[in-house]
Amino acid sequence: MTHGDILLSGALAAFTVDLLVYPLDTLKTRLQSPAHRHLPLFRGLYQGLGPVVLATLPSAGVFFTTYEFARARLPADRVSSNVLASSVAEVAACAVIAPAEVVKQNAQVVQKDVGVGPGAVVRAFGGIRRASDLWSGYGALVARNLPYVALQFPAFEWLKKRWCPEGAGGLETAVRSAVAAGCAGVGAAWLTTPVDVVKTRIMLAAGERMRIRDVAADVVGEEGLRGLWRGALLRSAWTMLGSGLYLGAYEGSKAWLEERRQKKNGEAGF
Repeated sequence: MTHGDILLSGALAAFTVDLLVYPLDTLKTRLQSPAHRHLPLFRGLYQGLGPVVLATLPSAGVFFTTYEFARARLPADRVSSNVLASSVAEVAACAVIAPAEVVKQNAQVVQKDVGVGPGAVVRAFGGIRRASDLWSGYGALVARNLPYVALQFPAFEWLKKRWCPEGAGGLETAVRSAVAAGCAGVGAAWLTTPVDVVKTRIMLAAGERMRIRDVAADVVGEEGLRGLWRGALLRSAWTMLGSGLYLGAYEGSKAWLEERRQKKNGEAGF
């Protein structure tokens, strides 16, 4: 597997998920917003898609390049290796995706249906006054994603090893990996929902200096502990579908590219 295969597979996986699962992410953001009672849930479900597509492609490349690089240099078949590799990769990827997440989540709660055009993005910048504001939710994003990947990736690698036979074709690998990733992601998504709620509120208030614990306390004060689990069911469903598509497309693309390369080498007589 080459570096180019990793980048291309990650980009294909990210693009697939962005197009198919984005409306569910919009619904989750609106449910977790402080103004959720006043937001139309089902209008403009693709608002803010543009910047996310532009950012997730390099972000996915950074994540999978770092992940595969770290795994190759850590002891094989150890849970701790998968946890460390996925955590390092996620910290790097979050630095790339954080600005787009801020713009995306603000665009998702714009109350006028402006579709996927530049209008939603421009309106989303209303509360963002400095470039540094675009990274205002980086800490919360990392705080959510680190425990998530630490829970998901060891489970995914364990399931993939048992469900995906070596030498399987691209389509079979994609389907089996998707099921493994979906199963591994559901529990991780449910358990990390409280941090996701806090992350959403910090990003929706981009430009304000907010601490994670203060936002969590505000949510509990307004809605009780159940407020920290707002959108948990939708997020779990979104993650099962999105994670399945994401990692399924990634693993399937890798298998297909490798299969294609071997066929081409065979025809050339190598």
